Amino acid sequence: MPRSTLNEREAMLSEYAAEGTLIAVDCINEGPESIESSYDEILASVPLLKKITQAEKDGFDGAIIYCGSDPAIDAAREIVDIPVIGPGKISFLIANDIGFKFSILTVLDETIAKDEEHYRKMGMDVTRLVSVRSINIPVANVRDNMEETLNALERVGKMCVEEDDAHCLVLSCLGMAGMGKPLSKRLGVPVIDPALLAVKYMEMIISLGLNYSRRSYVKYFK
Repeated sequence: MPRSTLNEREAMLSEYAAEGTLIAVDCINEGPESIESSYDEILASVPLLKKITQAEKDGFDGAIIYCGSDPAIDAAREIVDIPVIGPGKISFLIANDIGFKFSILTVLDETIAKDEEHYRKMGMDVTRLVSVRSINIPVANVRDNMEETLNALERVGKMCVEEDDAHCLVLSCLGMAGMGKPLSKRLGVPVIDPALLAVKYMEMIISLGLNYSRRSYVKYFK
């Protein structure tokens, strides 16, 4: 991924960060171009863990995995002492709080089952996830034409609200970052933007001195 794209992401995320928060966006140097399958997750995991380890060494207070699938998150929490956030997990948590029923907007028909299983593995009430629908735009092309993607999200999101009775929506791909607010205005329901939520959530847990429990995520000991 070119540095110019990473700089754009830094600028966008920084707009939502508190004063004094420094956001640095980096990308793995090997592995898949995008994550759309469990196989992609495995290929991305080792280089991703190396980047997170380096971030801790460089003095960062926390790391956000910039993918709604939260690849390698458990392993990351085992090997570093800084908080590591998975945008997908926290988006599901917030969706359960701000609405009785919600839908996930994903990229492809092929990723629907994967997103459903991602939610089920959290052990939360599966009846609250009423649907997962796709816009059929690959991850790599989500930001090629922002208006086209937003229109697709509106079209599919409307089906979630009107046909599935969703009370709020979750964007499953962080390539959709920044589209939550305009989509919410078009549809009249809350839309959770995982990229922006992750920034605010990270600021919150750091400011409160919280971190993930070592009784859950045992420090890697070999």
